[in-house]
Amino acid sequence: MKKEITLWEGACIITGYGVGGGVLSMPYLAEKNGIIPALIILIVALAASYILHLMIADLTLKSDEGGQIVSCLSKFLFRGKLKTVLTLTFFALMALVLCTNLAAYVVGAEEIIIGIIPMPSIVAQLIFYAAAASVVLFGLKVVGVSEKIAVGVIFLLIGILAVESLFSELHPVAVARFSTNGALAFFGMAMFSMSAYFSIPQAVEGLGRDAAKIKKAIFLGLFNNFILIIVITFCSLAASDGITEVAMVGWSRGIGAWAQIVGGVFTILAMLTTYWSLSLALGSIVDEQFSLGTKVCWIIATLPSLILAMLGFAGFMEFMRLAGGVIGIIVAIMIVPAYRNARREVPGSILEKTGGTMTQILIFIAYILMGVGSVVTV
Repeated sequence: MKKEITLWEGACIITGYGVGGGVLSMPYLAEKNGIIPALIILIVALAASYILHLMIADLTLKSDEGGQIVSCLSKFLFRGKLKTVLTLTFFALMALVLCTNLAAYVVGAEEIIIGIIPMPSIVAQLIFYAAAASVVLFGLKVVGVSEKIAVGVIFLLIGILAVESLFSELHPVAVARFSTNGALAFFGMAMFSMSAYFSIPQAVEGLGRDAAKIKKAIFLGLFNNFILIIVITFCSLAASDGITEVAMVGWSRGIGAWAQIVGGVFTILAMLTTYWSLSLALGSIVDEQFSLGTKVCWIIATLPSLILAMLGFAGFMEFMRLAGGVIGIIVAIMIVPAYRNARREVPGSILEKTGGTMTQILIFIAYILMGVGSVVTV
């Protein structure tokens, strides 16, 4: 099947990467800050995320060693005699982080599935894994189409719940209760929720390396997540029967029994879309580094997440915070200086004049703060 994808499919692959657990955790953290600080933080996070993702797209476009992030860093950051060692070390670290992140969705989906239809944990895990991993086996185009359909259904379900929230008993929402730790935690999860680092190379490839389409797809993909965060966060705060770590539990419970089923379907779809995007990216990275073939790379990209989930490594929020913190620090330390080198060594940039030194410094700081926010206690 051809790899070409439409602009909207590219945007949905990016949306699907971030729409999972991070988005569902936002109301719990927003409640610690109040709506006005939360909205300001979200806008800052959207701007920083958009610029960082354009930097990744620029690295992908300028790389002649392959389009995935590992190869981009190998070309523009890892230098000298240790280049091979650093490349392999970074690959191993990324594989570990992504597998841990994927395992989070197996664990989270298991809890939701059991809540809808009681069954043994292992059966729920296998059901989600089968639905998640099978789509990725067929490649970029099938993932793009699946993401497009799933994102459409997600917006429909959220719209239904949002409208119904207006007719439910509304609870007072704090306007502002600012604290440093609360703001950092919310910012860290907001950045994590609007992140699609490893999906950018897939979008670049699928969109035929067309810079104009890539910029639009990145913005639309992140903006979709921005809108979902706002609707889920503020409706959950107003209508929830108690704010829960996974927003849909408390929100749907506050509306009614039927909404719990709708909320559960949404949650599973959100986790599926993220799993598709993440595992597709991981499989592509493995294939680029070792050329093991599509099916072998697919197994390597998906099976460890099921094993980690079955071993009961950690709870849902622990998975999210661990992955968010590690990825944030890695991005801050490596992507920005790699982009700086690429900008200096290869003429032209998708960011044009806006990607200069001051922008690079601000983005570096933003992702350091993301890493800090992912580990602070609120």
